Amino acid sequence: MEFDISVSEVMSTPVETVKLEATAYDAANILKNKDIGCLVVIDDAMKPVGIITEKDLVHKVVARNLKSKDVLIKDIVSPKLITVSPKATIIEAAKLMARKNIKRLPVVENGKVIGIITVSDIVSVSPKIMEIMMEVSKIRDGRDYPKEQEYIYGVCELCGNQGRLKCINGRYLCESCRDSEI
Repeated sequence: MEFDISVSEVMSTPVETVKLEATAYDAANILKNKDIGCLVVIDDAMKPVGIITEKDLVHKVVARNLKSKDVLIKDIVSPKLITVSPKATIIEAAKLMARKNIKRLPVVENGKVIGIITVSDIVSVSPKIMEIMMEVSKIRDGRDYPKEQEYIYGVCELCGNQGRLKCINGRYLCESCRDSEI
């Protein structure tokens, strides 16, 4: 059975942005004041061109002992922005995140950022999807699915990592999180 929950149903809005000419100091303060983990970088035409995360600031500014007021976003932003359409399914978004090893995807329509979807957003709906799948399975063949000892592939409900999951006390956990829960 396929679940067609679209990215637009799960994405967060509005999206906080920062311009290429802003400083790392400006970006860090936006992140702190808004209590968020990333900013979409936009050019003068308001077109998304990159993303800056807390990790980027730590690795590219703090760890190099650079003055954040002297570092421009354009000098530290990743050169390629990976985005997703609002019409894509969350399964497609999760696969893209896994393939590209990223945790956040700006949602772009007609060249404009309209939202952002994160691993956490997907994890927040995954328990609902699993509940639906179990109910459908019970109706279809009268058995519970998946059973406690069975494994599935998906997003860990505790840490957000993707991989082989096992149902432990009603939650789907990766091997690392299962070890910490037992």
